[in-house]
Amino acid sequence: MIHGEREVVRPVSGLADRMPTDDYVIILGEEPKHSAPSLTLAKALAGIGVGVRFVRADRLTRREWVEMVRVARAILLVTYGQVEVYVLSQLATAVAMDVPIVRWWVGTDVLNATTKPDVREHAQRVNRIISANVAVAPHLVEELATIGIDASFVPSVVEPGLIPPTIVRWGKQVRPVLIYLPGSRKEFYRIDLMEAVIASNPDLEFIVVADQTHALALYPNVESLGWVADMRPHYDRAGCVLRMTAHDGLPRMLLEALLRGLYAIYSWPLEGCWRARTPEETAFALARYRQMKEPNMYGRESVLEILRTPPEEKISSVLSDSSVPLPRRAHAFGLAVRTKMFPAQFS
Repeated sequence: MIHGEREVVRPVSGLADRMPTDDYVIILGEEPKHSAPSLTLAKALAGIGVGVRFVRADRLTRREWVEMVRVARAILLVTYGQVEVYVLSQLATAVAMDVPIVRWWVGTDVLNATTKPDVREHAQRVNRIISANVAVAPHLVEELATIGIDASFVPSVVEPGLIPPTIVRWGKQVRPVLIYLPGSRKEFYRIDLMEAVIASNPDLEFIVVADQTHALALYPNVESLGWVADMRPHYDRAGCVLRMTAHDGLPRMLLEALLRGLYAIYSWPLEGCWRARTPEETAFALARYRQMKEPNMYGRESVLEILRTPPEEKISSVLSDSSVPLPRRAHAFGLAVRTKMFPAQFS
C-alpha cells in the first residue's frame, strides 16, 4: 500500500504474493533488511500460514492506522531504543481498540534498556500497554527482570529450510575458525580480542564474514569475505565458530553452525558451546578444538532440543493467545489522548 509518496507497508521478497487483507500480524519498529531478525521471523511465520505486514506507523494518519489495526491479529514490536511520541500514540490507540502488542527482545534492545536510564524509563512506560514480552535467550529474560519487565524465552528463529542441516564432514586436518565481524560494530564484536587470537594462532585458518572494511585481511591466516548472503558453503568448510561480544542474544549464525556439528567458542551461556570471555579462556578453548576429531554432536543435539517446537510456532501462539484486559485498554486510551494533546510531555 502506498499513500502518496509514503511507503507505509513494506512488502518483503518472498512474501509479497501472500500479503493478507485481514487477520494479519503487524511488525513494527524494525526495517526488514537482509540481516534483520524480524525478516527471518516474518518468512517463518508466513511458512506456517500467519500473515505478516511490516508497517511504518509514523507515516500513517490516525484514520489510516485505525483502519489497518482493526483487522490485525496483533502487533509485534521490535525496537532498539525509544519509540517516538507519535508512534507511541498510535500503539496506545491500537491497544485501546483491543489489539494486543507483543514486544520481541533480541539482544541490543535489552542492553540499551538495562544500561541507559532514559531507554529503561521509556521501556517501562511502554510496558504498561504491552500484553506479552518474549526474549530470544534465557539470559535476556533474566536481564529484563532486573528492570521489572517479565518476559518468556522463545529462541531465535532459524531459516526453516536449514533444520536439520547435513552434518559437516570431518577430516584429519583442523578445520578453519569462522568469525562474524560486522564492519560498523567491530569494537562491539571484540576486534581487539579477535586480532590477538589470530596473531597468536598462525597455524589456524580464520574465515571472517560481514566485515566489508576487511580490517583483519592483513593476516596471512585470514580469509576476509565481507558480507555473505549464503553462509552454507562456509559452514561446510569451517569447524568452529568464535564469537566474543560485549553483549548478545541468541545468534542465528551460532545456532546454524551448531546444527551442522561445528564447535563454538562463545562469550555467553549456551549449551553445547565452550564459554570463554578472556584471551586465556579463548586460548584454552582453541587448544581443545585442535584435538577434536569428530563433529560436535552434543552441540547439535542441544540446539535441536531448543528448537523442538519451532520458535515461529511459539511466537504465533503468543500472538494468538495475547489479550488486552480492560484496565490496560483504559490506560492505553488515556495514553493515546495524552500523547496526542500533550506530546511535549513524552518527548
